Amino acid sequence: MSIATDLGTTPQSLFGVSRAVRIGDVNRMTMTVGDGEASTAALGVLVDDILGFTLYHRRGDRDGLVSATLSVDFARPTGWHGPHLTADGTVETLDRDGGLASARIVDAAGALVARATLWGSFVDGVTQSRPIATEITPAPLLEGACDPVDALGAAIERTETGARVTVPPNPVLANAIGSMHGGVLTCAHDLAAGAAAGGSMRSASLTVNFFTPVHVDVATVFDATVVRAGRRVCVVRVSALSPAGRELSTATVTLRRDSDDATSC
Repeated sequence: MSIATDLGTTPQSLFGVSRAVRIGDVNRMTMTVGDGEASTAALGVLVDDILGFTLYHRRGDRDGLVSATLSVDFARPTGWHGPHLTADGTVETLDRDGGLASARIVDAAGALVARATLWGSFVDGVTQSRPIATEITPAPLLEGACDPVDALGAAIERTETGARVTVPPNPVLANAIGSMHGGVLTCAHDLAAGAAAGGSMRSASLTVNFFTPVHVDVATVFDATVVRAGRRVCVVRVSALSPAGRELSTATVTLRRDSDDATSC
């Protein structure tokens, strides 16, 4: 049984993501780094949360926030220094209907791991709770949670055009309004792209467009198609699909080879 099916877990506890604190105009969160090999997919919840919290707490009289477009550039997709990564989020632009937030993620040695941006939309008629902590308290990492595949309970298979990742129904993966957490979606998109590229490349950049809420009471399929397979760079398009085949979100992922091996993906 995957750790994602254990009672009492959340998307944040699966990946060791802390609550946010406010330091002036900056929101800050940490993610506990496990002992296993670094994975860009594991950053999904941290990135979505720090950016979402940063916009949510500037929403004024609006009820909540939903993610629209999330983009991440991975400066260092491996070799992170623990025990924690630190993410700082700031608002870039804001109006009554939403805004743009950016975040910088560094490891414990101060080395840049990733930069990210989120376009978010303010919404009404929803109930969300995103409390701010008074100080950073690093979250413990559940045993095995450093492996995103196990954390999501995902199944991966290769296809003629790339790969397919299936995330089974699981209420643990829900966000504040009951649909699949945007960071979980980001994680699964990244996993599918990596599998489509053959596993020998690492994500260099990723952009996810969220179209509609994704239900956690049914399986979601992430279908990855290789758009361009080069010797050192691979571009993959990933679609999240409902059981009926409806496209729920889509991602474009650019992956680069992290060794001198120039075999095409």
